[in-house]
Amino acid sequence: VSEDETPQPAVKTGIAPPKGVSADETHQRGVSTGDGLMPIGFVKSDDGVCYRSAVLVPLISGPQVIGFLAALDERPNNFSERDFGWLTILSNQAASAISNAISFQQERHRSAHLELVGRIARQITAINDLDELLQQVVTLTCDTFGFASVNIFGIDPATKEAFNQASSLHELKPNTLRLAPGQGLIGTVINEHVTIFSNDTRKDHRFLGVEISIDTRSEIVIPLLIDHDLLGVFDVQSYQIGAFSKQDQRVLEALADQVAVAINKAGQFTAQRERAWIATAQLQAAQAIGQSDDIESLSKRIVRLLAMLVGAKGSVLMLWDGQSNVYQPIAQYGFRDPYLHESATISISQGEWPELDAAHVAREILVTSRQMIGVGQFADVSAADLENRFETWLLPLMVKEQIIGMLAASFQNGEIEFKPNVRREILSNVAVQTAQGIDALKLQQALQEEAWVNTALLQVAEAVNRLTDLDEILYTIVRLAPMLVGVKNSVVLIWDEERGRFRAGPSHGIGEMAYGTLESFEIDLKEFPLLEKQELERAGPDSAYYTLELPEWMSAVVGSSRAGVFPLRARGRLVGVLVVGPTKRGHPLSGRRLNIVTGIAQQAAIAVVNDHLYKESAERERMEQELSMAHTIQSSLLPAEDPKIAGCSVAGYWQAARQVSGDFYDFMPFADGRWGIAIADVADKGIPAALFMALSRTILRTVAYTRRSPADVLHRSNQIIYGDTTSDHFVTVFYAVWDPKELSLRYANGGHNPPILLKKDGTSRLLSGEGIALGVIEDVSYTEKTVKIEKGDTIVFYTDGITEAVNEDFDEFGLERLLQTVRSARRETPKTMISMITEAIADHAGSTSQFDDITLVVLKR
Repeated sequence: VSEDETPQPAVKTGIAPPKGVSADETHQRGVSTGDGLMPIGFVKSDDGVCYRSAVLVPLISGPQVIGFLAALDERPNNFSERDFGWLTILSNQAASAISNAISFQQERHRSAHLELVGRIARQITAINDLDELLQQVVTLTCDTFGFASVNIFGIDPATKEAFNQASSLHELKPNTLRLAPGQGLIGTVINEHVTIFSNDTRKDHRFLGVEISIDTRSEIVIPLLIDHDLLGVFDVQSYQIGAFSKQDQRVLEALADQVAVAINKAGQFTAQRERAWIATAQLQAAQAIGQSDDIESLSKRIVRLLAMLVGAKGSVLMLWDGQSNVYQPIAQYGFRDPYLHESATISISQGEWPELDAAHVAREILVTSRQMIGVGQFADVSAADLENRFETWLLPLMVKEQIIGMLAASFQNGEIEFKPNVRREILSNVAVQTAQGIDALKLQQALQEEAWVNTALLQVAEAVNRLTDLDEILYTIVRLAPMLVGVKNSVVLIWDEERGRFRAGPSHGIGEMAYGTLESFEIDLKEFPLLEKQELERAGPDSAYYTLELPEWMSAVVGSSRAGVFPLRARGRLVGVLVVGPTKRGHPLSGRRLNIVTGIAQQAAIAVVNDHLYKESAERERMEQELSMAHTIQSSLLPAEDPKIAGCSVAGYWQAARQVSGDFYDFMPFADGRWGIAIADVADKGIPAALFMALSRTILRTVAYTRRSPADVLHRSNQIIYGDTTSDHFVTVFYAVWDPKELSLRYANGGHNPPILLKKDGTSRLLSGEGIALGVIEDVSYTEKTVKIEKGDTIVFYTDGITEAVNEDFDEFGLERLLQTVRSARRETPKTMISMITEAIADHAGSTSQFDDITLVVLKR
């Protein structure tokens, strides 16, 4: 047989030339023998007949012998030369016919192979589903060639293992067989990236016999390569020894090239589709966040969006309450039972949901193989669940390395076509966008609530200041509480020191019959252990809010079994309590609303004490009430602590000459990372200056969050202050914006003392600017300047209370002394520099009382 053709099964009978005749001579002319022993194999037939005569004629096609024509007979000397001649003619005809048939068969075989390659090439263009295409490749190849099995293996990018993707054997399911690099013939191809074929696997030590079938006798393994990158392995096996020829290898390698192109094309198509879907998911999340006016609506949109984007079966969004150390579910979607609704209050404490605690502590995505059926509730793990492979993802919502909430989503794997890494990326992006959206809404809400708190407390202060009668004051307070914070009712209980009991004071939101019940009872401390005067005093001044279980009769009065109790303290003693009923939605008081009620309670306490003292000295005590109230409000307006500003360290200092001050300073964080810094001085003293200071601060903050230019901020603030005030008050303001990206300070000056810019080398200059105080005239232009702040530079903002501080000789501290002190402290921290400045002022003033308010802000890069 030709070496280029498929080997045929070996014949049982061997043919050798007769004795005395060479093999070459036999090939040329044939052999005729009359009698004697024949070569082994021709002595007897299968049925025992012994042949005595034979003619062997070669079948010659061109230069090759393709077979023999053998004529046999039982009789000796049975063939003549004439018989030999006829047989020779017959062999020539037979050789020509057989040669033509073989050639036709070979050409038809090659055509089938080329047709297969062409058909697969066409399908690569038409079919986008890779699994469908690979299955057609192995099926067509197996049917066309008649091999035992044809298989395509993919490569796991993480482990570099080969895993079966498609097979002509129906019993071999995808991804049920994995082979490590170097394991068997397939593993060898993974390592070497070259074609390997074995025409006798029993003699090949690389053959394992477990890849596909132990009956395999021939195997060819071809790497699927694109630009030297291994995408997979093409494996063909046969049950026959010597089944593969060079021609088979060439055809199969051409076919493998087409398969590699198909895999590469499908990978690119999948990657493009995944990136497009990730971008779509980000856009959808951004649109949902952008369309939300509050956190609740944002949360509802996000949990619904997860079902559409990544096929979440159920999802819930929770916010972290750092004060109570609990998670508060805000919105859920996909659960059969209404775990969240308008009147429900759910909180998840530490220990109730272990996976949630783990994700909270690690601040990383956590995946648990459990099916979430509710907020923190899971289905029992069953065999069906394990088969379906449920997963629940917990995604922390982080802002500036601080956790603000958690997004939980439950999935049933296999129901979506995305890879795990795509799901992770989409969920991570949604979590980041959600956290940023919530943070932005919180900031907006905080600004609105802060303005609302300031306005509310000012309204309370104004209402209280206008009244002198205690009942009128308390009635105003209990009426304002429900209106400002949304509680259903409120009542003041006044402590009677002589009788040791609480008596009913003014109330709001309680019916006449219920209030009559309340008036008929003098509340004994034994009924309310936590209301006991000594217990409240031991709790300290920081314990400003209690939630108490009410007795049955008082529950009927308030309309709830629980109520918020705010102790009314003034001058270190308890004078009463403010009891507020539940909110209209049933949620406890928190955040700014709690601050408002606390402020209202403080006003009520002050009113009660002032009423006691008013009987002795009405005018004096009224003034004390105003000063105390104003000081409380003003203190709440100043920054509670020094902020963390990128690229800088900063410290502030405020010291009023009296109980209230006309000075203030403020720090305002903007969403893009910039910070607004303001320092101001109202041209007056006492309560009027403090109220004008609160008004000016509120206006300045409101305007600053809507404008980028410091000059525009001062211009607009001046218009509002001038238009809204009827007094002759005015305020000097220096307003600057620190940009950590540009490392620059943009500023404008409204008639204020110019700050000192102290360079690292000790040189200094004043940040002067053109502009007058706010509130003097309506239309004023302010110049704006920008200064680069180098590393080690320091800016000292101050009010005139520092430079105008005098000693007993009426000698002012002055700007020159301030510059000397600042230069000597240039290497110190802002806090230390402030301490050195105030100590220098104290040393200069000696025993002389402070005449004016002192305010300092030091910013150092």
